[in-house]
Amino acid sequence: MASLTQLADPDHYRPCDWDLQTDAQGRAYWDALFHWHLDDVLVPLIQAEYGPTREQLADFRRAYLAVFDELQAHPERYGRVDILLFTELRRRVSAEYGFHDPFRGVKQRANEVALELLPGVLAELDAAAPATRQELLVDGLMAGNLFDLGSKATARSHEEGSAAFRESRARQAERRWLRNDAPAWWRRWEEGPPFHHVLFFVDNAGSDVVLGCLPLARWMVQAGARVTLAANTSPALNDITAAELAPLVKRCAGLDPFLAAAVHDGRLRVAPTGSRLPLLDLTQLSEGFVRTTRDADLIILHGMGRAVESNFHARFCCDAVSVALLKDEAVAARLNGALFDCVFRYVPGSA
Repeated sequence: MASLTQLADPDHYRPCDWDLQTDAQGRAYWDALFHWHLDDVLVPLIQAEYGPTREQLADFRRAYLAVFDELQAHPERYGRVDILLFTELRRRVSAEYGFHDPFRGVKQRANEVALELLPGVLAELDAAAPATRQELLVDGLMAGNLFDLGSKATARSHEEGSAAFRESRARQAERRWLRNDAPAWWRRWEEGPPFHHVLFFVDNAGSDVVLGCLPLARWMVQAGARVTLAANTSPALNDITAAELAPLVKRCAGLDPFLAAAVHDGRLRVAPTGSRLPLLDLTQLSEGFVRTTRDADLIILHGMGRAVESNFHARFCCDAVSVALLKDEAVAARLNGALFDCVFRYVPGSA
């Protein structure tokens, strides 16, 4: 595995800064959350997707609980304890029982609904005045990111379908901004030298990537940049994988001439990161991915897992944007924020 070229200090980089080895209260919080996730999210999806026998499901459940009970009782046996470790343990025990992608059906259904809405969203953006278009693009990132099956606060939102995207976007004005550097970022596009290659780490399937991320990627291509949509290599929750995103982008291109031209010319492409978790360790990326993105001069980290739970204090040699809707109370509290606060952080690159 390789480190992202744009990391300013890879030797001192730590993807997760919340040390759950020493924070027993924080560790207990995440232990309870992952116990909840098993019965309220994972088990129903596994039953629907794989149809396991009662015995198979009981064996899996016992193994899952044993893994996290061991972590809670003996954290000293692990080299590091953070949210990244929790997600890795969940992935590992699920894979051991053959449940590699229990969210597959949810993602497929969400993508189909979002595809139906995409032409209308793009037409609205194209008809808007520049300032309104910028607001719609940022609001779309936040609205789409609401639909997340890794969060207790939003786990049921997927049942509303991506059709709720417009309603969620309309409520964006009611949400509080914990940090809003979007105006400064838009000024950078207008006043600074043009960005040449944007590396855009995307998050969830459905409205998040189709109605939130893709319209912004389309705008950045129109502004003269190449855009790489970076997605997980392996499944994690309802995060979209590169193998799912590549054909999805082609289908989106079939609905919009500009997207079609951008995909055809290579100005918009999809790349697998090598990651298999909903959080992102920028020192554990595939060598091919790092090689083909080493010239990126703008990094966008989208979603709470990639932009806040991990990489919130990462420093980059190039400009970087972190965008997230805070969907966990404990994560929000650590930032002195509240549930459903919005974060749009823009940091110019450091030497």
